[in-house]
Amino acid sequence: MDSIFSLLKDISEKEDTKIYVIGGYLRDFLIGRVTKKMKLLVKGDTATIAKNFAKKVDIDIIPEDNSFKVIDIDRDLKIEFLPLEQDINSYLRNRGITIQSLAIDVSKFSGDMKDSIIDPTGGLDDIEENKIRIWDSEVLRKRPIMMIKAVSLMSELDFGMDDNTIKIINENKKLVSQIDRKELGDQVFKILRNRKSYHYFGFMDKELNILEEIFPEASEMKDVGECKYHVVDSFTHSLYVLKLTENIIYYEGYFEDHIRKTYEKHVCEEIVGEHTRMELIKLAAFFHDVGKPSARKVDDKGRVRFKGHEITGAEIIKNISERFKLSIKERDILYRIVAKHMYPLVSYKSNDVSSKFLYKMFKETKEETLDILLIALSDIVGTRKLLHPDEEMGKFKIHVEFMANNYITRFEESQNISDVITAADILEEFELPEELLVSKILEEIRKAIFMGKIGRNKNSIMKYLKNIL
Repeated sequence: MDSIFSLLKDISEKEDTKIYVIGGYLRDFLIGRVTKKMKLLVKGDTATIAKNFAKKVDIDIIPEDNSFKVIDIDRDLKIEFLPLEQDINSYLRNRGITIQSLAIDVSKFSGDMKDSIIDPTGGLDDIEENKIRIWDSEVLRKRPIMMIKAVSLMSELDFGMDDNTIKIINENKKLVSQIDRKELGDQVFKILRNRKSYHYFGFMDKELNILEEIFPEASEMKDVGECKYHVVDSFTHSLYVLKLTENIIYYEGYFEDHIRKTYEKHVCEEIVGEHTRMELIKLAAFFHDVGKPSARKVDDKGRVRFKGHEITGAEIIKNISERFKLSIKERDILYRIVAKHMYPLVSYKSNDVSSKFLYKMFKETKEETLDILLIALSDIVGTRKLLHPDEEMGKFKIHVEFMANNYITRFEESQNISDVITAADILEEFELPEELLVSKILEEIRKAIFMGKIGRNKNSIMKYLKNIL
């Protein structure tokens, strides 16, 4: 990294231009964290500085609206050059969050540089105190996204929040409605990316009073849910389910080893951009019962029912996805998890883990099967723990592990059979009626393999087809 700063220093001197390192990179360097993004402010011709740097490191430059980016793959670092159009202190004050409002001249960047850091809002002291602070409410009113950014920084750094900042956010919570939805969603996903998301959702609800401004659906969730099977409202239950889901995800020895390894790989899958399956699982866990307010009915005996809440909930999570401009793939994942989250409970209550039931379930739950099993386990345990605190919870875990094991070891293998047999093989061997689609025959083969009727080999499959065609 020293070579980068040497290059920047040389360019700065040659062009007689000030270049400053700002924000997260400087903050993380001071904390001792490794970061993959660096922002540089240039007091002068930004394009020339960026191009000179890119030329020296032999990397292409990426021009954007008001900046230039250089992606250094060797160092796994993204460097962004931004124009500085005012004095550095004024610029930093307008950033609002103190630990983000630090800068240093590249020529002074070194291990012993605290005395050279430009710190107009007291960010260095706040780093020492592990504290997130918005130094001026007026800056927040100009850029209300700062309210959510403050929480995402808390979750990222495991910092606390300054009391006056809590007060400022409470006073300005209605400004959440002015934030661009995609920008807001990006900050929410940053919170979901880190551990203890449930804590920060709870903090935004109880301490900052902004969770309902972000998700108006949370308000109705607080008004329903208590019934024969639930001793708390839907919101409290859902927050608890999110907590349990995180506990399972981050507890290394919770599942059998091969299931744990599969989950570790599964939750890290990149869906779109920086969004991974992990964040979607957490969001779905929080909203798995979001359909209960609209599905609430009272039967003839006065009992509260929520029949079909998974269907109404799936439509609501679809609307939330569209509101935050999530991708179609992300929307479909969330929709499927919420719509199908009752499947494992139905299996448990009916004591049905037959191959027939599991195959039907896996075909419907698809790539979200493991997500649904995880949330369903948290849902069942979260419900039963409050109803019957002394009840043994291990049996629910065993039930879900059995289903997960069948999905991982049997179902996935039965679905990918192109290495064993193809449509061309079938058409070559059999004369099929026009109305009989080869795709249907392939599905029958997959099902028969899962059911244990035939082996996963060509001879066994051909023998089976001769008997049914």
